[in-house]
Amino acid sequence: MISYPCQANIFKKQLSSPNSNKAFTLVELLVVIAIIGLLSTISTIALNSARSKARDSRRLSDIHNLSLALEMYYSDVGTYPLSPTSTGIIGGLCLSDLGISSTCGVNTYLAKIPDDPKGSKHYLYSTVVNPQYYELIYEEETIPDDCPPYWVRVPGNTLYHTRTFCVMQYEAKIKGQDDGNQTYSASYEPESRISGTPWVNISQINAKSECESIGAHLVTEDEWLTIVRNIELQPANWSSGQIGSGYIPRGNSDGIGAAIDGTEPLTGVNKRTLTLSNGEVIWDIAGNVFDWTDATILGKDEPKGVANPSGFGVYQYSSLYSYGTISPERLLPLNPAWNSAQGYGRIYTSGVPTNMTTYAFIRGNHWSNGVEAGILALWLSNGPGNSSSHVGFRCAR
Repeated sequence: MISYPCQANIFKKQLSSPNSNKAFTLVELLVVIAIIGLLSTISTIALNSARSKARDSRRLSDIHNLSLALEMYYSDVGTYPLSPTSTGIIGGLCLSDLGISSTCGVNTYLAKIPDDPKGSKHYLYSTVVNPQYYELIYEEETIPDDCPPYWVRVPGNTLYHTRTFCVMQYEAKIKGQDDGNQTYSASYEPESRISGTPWVNISQINAKSECESIGAHLVTEDEWLTIVRNIELQPANWSSGQIGSGYIPRGNSDGIGAAIDGTEPLTGVNKRTLTLSNGEVIWDIAGNVFDWTDATILGKDEPKGVANPSGFGVYQYSSLYSYGTISPERLLPLNPAWNSAQGYGRIYTSGVPTNMTTYAFIRGNHWSNGVEAGILALWLSNGPGNSSSHVGFRCAR
């Protein structure tokens, strides 16, 4: 008789074989889960980045096509169309011989005006000063450099040839110093932060160097005007909640004693914060201290307040005798009848025909100049090498 080993014993041996027990340990499972999670995160980031770039490509295409349509309209009509909305939102409307409206006329330039591909955003359109100038405001999602802490993103503006950029949220402070009123030293470093008073006693020349030392540049005139035009079109920045009604606050400008840090926003006409179309909040564009921009001008080329000026004077924009070599869309409020009563400030200018001195642009105003302060206020009496305890700066990138 042939005998066979018990099946139970065979199964027991198989189960106890060292090659038959290959389940994952807990540590191995955790490692695999972590790797899968990491790959998923990387894939999601890459996908979101690709989507953002695709939306930006469409934005640039939309702005290009809308600009072409506006130029065709201008060629036929001789002016640019007025925006039917005070906020500048025109997506979905028609551009035709009827202007911008919900219906198209005989000659259609753009049957349906595009809107931002992200539903929560909009392109903004408005004529500036008069129907000879227009602006399109738009924001890109991807820019070469992400904004550092306490910097804000500013949407681009076709009128000033700017694309989305970053600018200091606060006026530049001296890193490591709470008191910004110091004798200038090239060893100092600028930064944007809440604490501390603005860095003053610095010339335009040195302000440019300091911004460049941190991989940025002194805010340009085009960038300053881009910020101002954006602020103008936000109802929340107007005291009445309606564009053109009431005033845009002029910041710390009523003589509380000195420039202050970024802890107290103030209220009413002295409110220091203003909001951009993307929800970003910027401080002290109108008051606290003057800010250099990058531009210069000869005294003889400055706007004139009177026919035959003999020196410098302070004037309302709405009462200027001439604009010098500065074109209206770079000088005046959105509506040329608006002035300091609407929070735009005033201009200090010469325009004397024999004045061959070079002056730098100073924007905003300081803590004690009252109605002369404002988002468009402009002082043209300081040379690029001058410095003052009333003048600071901010950087952009």
